[in-house]
Amino acid sequence: MQSQETNLQALYEKLLESEEKYRRFVENAADIIYRTDGEGRFIYVNPVGKRIFGYSESEFIGKHYLELFHPDFRNKARQFYATQFFGGQYSSYLEFPAVTKEGKQFWLGQNVQPLMENGQIMGFQAVARDITDRVIAEEEVQKLNAELELRVAERTIQLENANKELEAFSHSVSHDLRAPLLAINGFTQFLSMHLGEKLDDEGKRLLSVIKTNTQTMQHLVSSLLMLSKTNKKELETVTIDMTALAQATYKEIASPEAQQKIILTISPLPQANGDQMLLRQVWSNLLSNAIKFTLAKDECAIVVGGRIEENKNIYFIKDSGAGFDMKDAGKLFGVFSRLHTDDEFEGTGIGLSIVRRVIHRHRGEVWAEGEVGKGATFYFSLPKE
Repeated sequence: MQSQETNLQALYEKLLESEEKYRRFVENAADIIYRTDGEGRFIYVNPVGKRIFGYSESEFIGKHYLELFHPDFRNKARQFYATQFFGGQYSSYLEFPAVTKEGKQFWLGQNVQPLMENGQIMGFQAVARDITDRVIAEEEVQKLNAELELRVAERTIQLENANKELEAFSHSVSHDLRAPLLAINGFTQFLSMHLGEKLDDEGKRLLSVIKTNTQTMQHLVSSLLMLSKTNKKELETVTIDMTALAQATYKEIASPEAQQKIILTISPLPQANGDQMLLRQVWSNLLSNAIKFTLAKDECAIVVGGRIEENKNIYFIKDSGAGFDMKDAGKLFGVFSRLHTDDEFEGTGIGLSIVRRVIHRHRGEVWAEGEVGKGATFYFSLPKE
């Protein structure tokens, strides 16, 4: 009997010790900890809760938990907890605006669990933490995101309007320039035919200069019109045999001299999905570029190839021509940007810009690699789908 009493006393002491540890833990916790009865009225609140809300022990005990919520949120909280606990849930987390005794509003994140006895809810226990700083930070981020989205939308509209105005200007100027250029070219030919014998060598040279520059301007105008069309044309997407398209384009643009001198290799290329007319222009510009720079070399070779990488197809045109310094690679695709003078190689400085616009419209990328005197390789990618 004495041994049994000793065991009971030991158990009782352990229970007291356990309760004391729990009490110290709750009393010294950094979070708000409280209990309510089955109706939601406080029966215990730890010191942190009393300090944050500003209520004394006597003011807290018996107060309904909803009185701590902001008035505008109380109905929502009542519905939330009714759905959670009486719908079969046994724990819930809720973030809500709370109000102190002085009326100061702040945010709490609260986890509530029911206290069960014989399958019945006898009360509730909750742990809550002040999350005001986090909520304010999130609201600030949302505000900044909204402002950023608005600015992006405004800038996008401004950019679209600027592009439309630029395209309209380019198209208008190009059309307006064509007529006087044709007239100048016609009058130059007339003078050359009817006054050729009467002109001295200087006069003939000046007529030749006028004719050459007029033709250069006509090419430039045609390139500007093409650049404008690449932005305006609606994409007509079809499946394209890129091998056949590259071969046919080369035959169309390469002169007999070029076809005889240049060794052309076209490997089987991945099929593409895109606008055939615009992609034909891409091949035309890139192959013309390769031909122009390759013909000036003793050994002339152009290699066309492609490969599939994950969700995109990559195509390339490699030539054995003049090449370029990689530090100038960023200038290649700009409008009117040229790395060579007219005395070295003719050109308008628009062809590669057209290539970039067409490929970007197809959601692809374009880039180049080269070395001075050792040729260049131009790449472009297209999405597989």
